[in-house]
Amino acid sequence: MELLDYLPHFQASLNAISLVLITLAYLAIKSGDKGRHKKLMIAALGVSAVFLVSYLYYHAHIGHVPFAGQGGIRTVYFTILFTHIAFAALALIMIIITVWRAMVKADFIRHKAIARYTFPVWAFVCASGIVVYVMAFHIYGAP
Repeated sequence: MELLDYLPHFQASLNAISLVLITLAYLAIKSGDKGRHKKLMIAALGVSAVFLVSYLYYHAHIGHVPFAGQGGIRTVYFTILFTHIAFAALALIMIIITVWRAMVKADFIRHKAIARYTFPVWAFVCASGIVVYVMAFHIYGAP
């Protein structure tokens, strides 16, 4: 197997790690542990950045990955995929704004105001990415 063959599995792992990290960061801030929250969020950003670079590299070399499922499951898969893609684009913008408000501006009131929406969007993107991966590469097989 070549590097490109491993990347979808690696990327799904990164999505899972990001989901765990942002969930732990959410729990940390809810318990008042700002230091732990910051460390976990920096880790989540790092993992997500590695994911994004890996994802772009993979699709620049592989292109489109066809879905092998047939029948009604195609509608389910593409609905999940398209919402995942749309929310991923939205999440990227929201994450940048959320991080900017905390790390650059130190405006924690506005940071908190957007973070309450950024977290569930980011979590959905991580989780739906894993679902897309499982459907495309395990349940219905890689092409």
